[in-house]
Amino acid sequence: MAKERIYVKPRQRDPAKPAAGVLQVRRENGTPIPDEGAWVEPSQYIRRRLRDGDLVTATAPKKASAKTAAKSTDTQE
Repeated sequence: MAKERIYVKPRQRDPAKPAAGVLQVRRENGTPIPDEGAWVEPSQYIRRRLRDGDLVTATAPKKASAKTAAKSTDTQE
């Protein structure tokens, strides 16, 4: 049975000022959760961060198809 995973993002520091950035929230092992979000297991620590408002659940970004990825690589050169 696969372990349940959820996609989370750190919340904005000040919703009225998006330029202020996001909170730096770390995983249990000390590595930071990136601003764009990450898949995590809903451990007690993660559930606490969600309850406290430090993290928010988010929709995971869609994976780019091979065609789209190749096209974006070509245009960046």
